[in-house]
Amino acid sequence: MSVIKIGLGHDSDPVTAARLAMENTPRPQLAIVFSAFSIDPEQTHRALREVLGETPIFGGTSAGEFSSIADAPREDSVVVMTLQSSYLSAGVGIGRNLSTAPEACAREAVQEAYSNLQPNPAVMSLMTIAMDQKGAEASRIRPYVNLILPDGSTSKEEPFMRVLLEETGTGSQVVGGSSANDFKADHTWQFGREAVRDGAVVAALSSGLKMGTAMGHPYFPSNKGAVVTRASGRTVYELDRRPAVEVLRNLIGSDELDFDTFAQHPFGIKSSDVFGEYTIKSAAAVNEDGSIGFLAEIPEGAYLRYMQSDRGYAIASFKKTLEKAMADAGRPKRVAAVIVFNCILRHLLKCRLEVDDLAIVREVCGEDTALIGFNTFGEQGMTRGGSLGHYNQTATILVIGDELITQ
Repeated sequence: MSVIKIGLGHDSDPVTAARLAMENTPRPQLAIVFSAFSIDPEQTHRALREVLGETPIFGGTSAGEFSSIADAPREDSVVVMTLQSSYLSAGVGIGRNLSTAPEACAREAVQEAYSNLQPNPAVMSLMTIAMDQKGAEASRIRPYVNLILPDGSTSKEEPFMRVLLEETGTGSQVVGGSSANDFKADHTWQFGREAVRDGAVVAALSSGLKMGTAMGHPYFPSNKGAVVTRASGRTVYELDRRPAVEVLRNLIGSDELDFDTFAQHPFGIKSSDVFGEYTIKSAAAVNEDGSIGFLAEIPEGAYLRYMQSDRGYAIASFKKTLEKAMADAGRPKRVAAVIVFNCILRHLLKCRLEVDDLAIVREVCGEDTALIGFNTFGEQGMTRGGSLGHYNQTATILVIGDELITQ
């Protein structure tokens, strides 16, 4: 017997997409929405609200939308997933002014999300029962999962997440992606109780369902790299005590260092936890002083490793990421839904390599698994060792099992 119902709609018309999702979930606890930037965001939000009623909305604009009911990713659509379960509660909050006040934005979003999260006696009872299980199993249970969606045009994801973690505590999971646009605009939109620009939305989930998160990317390390000897935030000034631009030209093997070149030549830094897995950091632009601007913060003293990929590794790595999320969820026998926050640059790579993520999801999670996702301007999630970060060219994943934590 199913313990969760999933609704899914995918269409160029937001009303149609929402109605399709609501057919299977008349009283959902949460609606997840990703919409093409080209479709008027405020009008989209109003149309969704008319269909969804008081259902909390979490989402934003994208650089491509995909689902299990579409043959391929689209760039002109709205995709809606609704979640309905007696064992799920959700609260959504929005923070404003991410570009100028990321810390205050995080506090505002988290506080609103948790104030809107209603206590669920069924979830509390399941938590108590589950905690009586064997220690190794009980240690995997986390009281909350936080979905986040910050404005990907602000470059303020890291300070936002530092305060988010202070507010939510280290015992809860965090997974998400940065809202995106069509590469022509200077802003993106976020959806919560309303549609806003320059903000961030947080959905706090309290659940008795088996849920797990993971992050992964399609790259492996080469034997080339350099030490970051001077950096601040997302700007690297020196590598191996030389101007950063000189070193990157040598590592990449090209004098033409533009955005397209950087997109196809990413770098990796090992996580600071015990697993030391590589996280991807993409360069974005050469500055006039010879420094390099990146799409994520780069710490001084880190070893910046040149990364590579191929089709076989890209397929295997996405399978492994899904399997990690399944393991984190407690290995449910039935998976109800998978939510993927997928970097637009990873999307372009898998198009070049002809990698089909939907086929991999069906292989690992089951043919009937509902999938929703969008192409992001950055991804947020936790490494195997629990380090929270903002990444590039990565997929961060939430798996929702059709199974209780006591099973």
